[in-house]
Amino acid sequence: MSGFSLLEMALALVILSLMMGWLMTPLRVQQALQKYQQTEQRLYAAQQALLGHAIIYHYLPCPDTDQPPDGWENVSANQSCVGDEGVLPWLQLGLVATDAWGRFLRYRADSTFTHHAQWFSVSAAENASNIQVVGDAGALISAPSRPAAIILSHGENGLGGIQSVSGGQAFVMTAPVHVDEQENVDGDLVFVDKAQQQAGGAVFDDRLVMLSPKVLIQQMVQAQRLP
Repeated sequence: MSGFSLLEMALALVILSLMMGWLMTPLRVQQALQKYQQTEQRLYAAQQALLGHAIIYHYLPCPDTDQPPDGWENVSANQSCVGDEGVLPWLQLGLVATDAWGRFLRYRADSTFTHHAQWFSVSAAENASNIQVVGDAGALISAPSRPAAIILSHGENGLGGIQSVSGGQAFVMTAPVHVDEQENVDGDLVFVDKAQQQAGGAVFDDRLVMLSPKVLIQQMVQAQRLP
């Protein structure tokens, strides 16, 4: 009984590799989808944790501006924030440190809501924030009430984010290429939140959630933390 020829063996290996590729592609897509879903869940959990923090303390936490981040807010001697934008203080809020790709969540809060000694009132809070969020074609999606805070994941590509490394270390990822991802890291008050998009070789895959001042006020009134 003759064995397989070299040609037959080579053909079998080619067929096997093709079959493995067909099987692996749906698996990779499924794994990527799971990471996006996990990240959305962590963003929502962060939003709820911020609400809870405000109800307990009457203010939102300051960003973590340490390098590398340590999970705790940074507050100056006058009880204002050291910086209005940084990393979400995950340890302070009792949250997972990163998104599903291991990058810290970006966090910006309006100073009206973060001062630890000058608590905000209903009249001062509703229209106080200067943070703006735009969507497709630059349409303003944060109107009519601009967010008290935003929490942002830099998505699968991670560009512009800070990667967590074991041992409490971190490194800054490469700067983003897509113009809308650049907008999300330029330190100003405008952020972009829209569906994943590719323009040439540049990909936009950031994910963002807003904390509405109306929701914040409503929750605090219900908890009898605001009159």
